[in-house]
Order: sequence, then structure tokens, then C-alpha cells
Amino acid sequence: MRRRLKLLVAVFLAVAALAVAAGCDSSGGGGTSAAASSSSAAFPVTLKNKFGTAIVKSQPKRIIAFGYEEDTLATLGITPIAYAKNEYKSDGVFPWLQGKIDLSKSAALDTSGDLNLEQIAALRPDLILATNFYSLADYYDRLSKIAPTVGYTDDAGIATWQENSTIIGKAVGRNADVQKAIAGTAKIVQGVQGVQGVQDGLPGLAGRTFSYSFYYEPGGLAVIDDPKTVSVQLYGELGMKLAPGVTTNVVDRSLSMEKIEALDADFLLIGFATPALKTEMNANKLFAAIPAVKAGRVLQVDAFIAGAVNNPTILNIPWQLDQLRPTLTKVAATS
Repeated sequence: MRRRLKLLVAVFLAVAALAVAAGCDSSGGGGTSAAASSSSAAFPVTLKNKFGTAIVKSQPKRIIAFGYEEDTLATLGITPIAYAKNEYKSDGVFPWLQGKIDLSKSAALDTSGDLNLEQIAALRPDLILATNFYSLADYYDRLSKIAPTVGYTDDAGIATWQENSTIIGKAVGRNADVQKAIAGTAKIVQGVQGVQGVQDGLPGLAGRTFSYSFYYEPGGLAVIDDPKTVSVQLYGELGMKLAPGVTTNVVDRSLSMEKIEALDADFLLIGFATPALKTEMNANKLFAAIPAVKAGRVLQVDAFIAGAVNNPTILNIPWQLDQLRPTLTKVAATS
């Protein structure tokens, strides 16, 4: 658990996303072929990445997902044979995957430390998806010898959720289907924006400010200070912008507790590594005095939700919006 916490903090500080998924058995018995809805004409597929080129010669049937790729696969009815586990959700039930995919027979891989390459090879994958796997630089050469490995083209945590889903769709020969799924999620976001005339939309979010931070240890506060990072892409899509106090006071994603008032924004989102840290923060008079906190425009989340927020995907975005909506409604209604 401590190793996973260190990874989450490192990922947050790197403006990235935790590659999480539920942990079940390690038999690798899962896996669903995508052949039923794809055309053999789609292959071979050639995908360049930062470390090399992956050539997928035929329809993959045994796919390993290292970085939330199972979300996109789920929209296609494809179940990976293995995926990255997350100790923060050890019951194996991801709310946004319920009714869309069953990972109970898929292997849960530990990606928080050294990869077990023998275990991965024994699963006999024919495709490895690592579009947001932060340690890919250390393992790409060895993973690509096991199976075609699809990685990120720039750096981990930079590509948008639309770009990652598109890469996955191409890798499995289902790009047209993925584009339809992307459009479906985009429509949900637009509905919250209110741009489609939806009665329960929140057009009042346009121009509002936000801040997003993670309290990982006593006195240790990591704050997103780059408005272009994928971690806060969703808020930009809703028409919001990073709070000026953050851009002025945060240095290298770090903020001293003495300046915690800089987190003030129309919408303040803060994650906590442990319940004890949440209790400690709420007892902090400086935090309690922040206008957004006093007005109830703060959303405090646990490490699991913080990890999900850090890595918006085609399926967890609608779920995120459900979690955020009560607070965002207050923000939109603020004069």
C-alpha cells in the first residue's frame, strides 16, 4: 500500500495519472476477442511511439492493459487478459465499469514496483497497451519482445483521453467504433456545459476558476499548476480555468501550507492519501478560512477518486461528473 501511495504522489507531481484497475485472480483466463466486429482489412496496424514502433499483424485476442485502457476496451466489448491492479480498489469493482466489463477472470498485475516479466510472458499476450504507463521507458524493449507494445508518443500523462482512446481503437482494429464512443462521452460533457440546451446543464461554469491538489503527507501538498495537463482537461472542457492564486504561488507543483489560501477558487478539489490526513487538513484554520471551503464549493475526495480524476477516460468521465455535479452546481449558481 505504501508503495502504491508513493506512486500516486509521484504521478500527481509529474502531472500524470495512476494506472489503476481492480485486482482479482492471476490466472489470466479472461479475454474477449474483438474479431466479431472488426475487419481483417484493418491489419496490419503500425503505431509509432516514443520508444519504437508496434506492428499489430492480426486481430489481437490476448490483450494486456497497463494504463486504464480497459475502459476504452470495455466500450468495444473487449476484456483484457490482464491489467494493472490498484490497492485503493481491491474489491475489484470499478463503478464506471459495472455492467460494461467483467475483470474477475483477468490477471491483476502489480505495476507499482518492478514488473514481473516472466508472469507477463506466461500470459502469452498478443498485444500490450501501455499508453499511459509511466515506467515504460524502463521496460519497452523487453515488453516489445513479448508482444507488440503500444506506448505514448510524447510523454505519459500528456495525451488527451480522446487521443488515447483513438490509439487503442486503431490497435485493435476498431477505430470507427471508438470514435462513436468518444462522441458519446463528449456529448455528456457538452450536456453539462449546457451548450445543447439541456435543461440540467451548467452553463454558469464558463469562466469559473478551479484548483486541484493532493495532500499526500503532513505538510506535503501537491498542486496542479499547468492548465494544459490531462489531469485537469475535463475542467477546461467545461469552460473553467485555473485559479490565478495557483499560477502565481505554486512552484513545481508545490505549495507551502502557509500559503494554502492560494488554493481558493470557484471550485476547489482536493484529494487525500488517507482519512487521517483529511481530518488533519480540516482542522487547519488556514484551510477552513479559504472562501471556497467556507462557502461549500470544495470537494474532498479519497486517493481512489484522486487517481481517477488524474486520469480521465472515456468511461470514468461520466462517473466523475456525477461525483462533481453537486459541488459544480453550487459553483455555477454563484453570482
